[in-house]
Amino acid sequence: MAVDPRLMSAADLIAVTDKKRYTAQLAWFKRTFGVEPARSDKGRPVITWATFEALQAKRMGVAPVGGLADEGKVDLCFD
Repeated sequence: MAVDPRLMSAADLIAVTDKKRYTAQLAWFKRTFGVEPARSDKGRPVITWATFEALQAKRMGVAPVGGLADEGKVDLCFD
C-alpha cells in the first residue's frame, strides 16, 4: 500500500474524526493519538495522510516497512 503524502482536506478531517469544528478535530487527534497537529492560520488541523497512517500504525503496534521506526533514535548515556 502506497502512503499518500497529500494534506488531509477539510472533508477528509470530517470523515476521519466525525467532527466538524476544528477544536473538536484537534481534541480528537489528542485523545486518539496523543498528538496535537499543526494548525493553519484559521485554526484548521494540518496533517498529511502519510502522518495519519503512521499514527494509526503506531497505535496498532505495527512497525513501518523497512524499519523506519528506529531511524533518528539516539541512545543517551548519562554517566
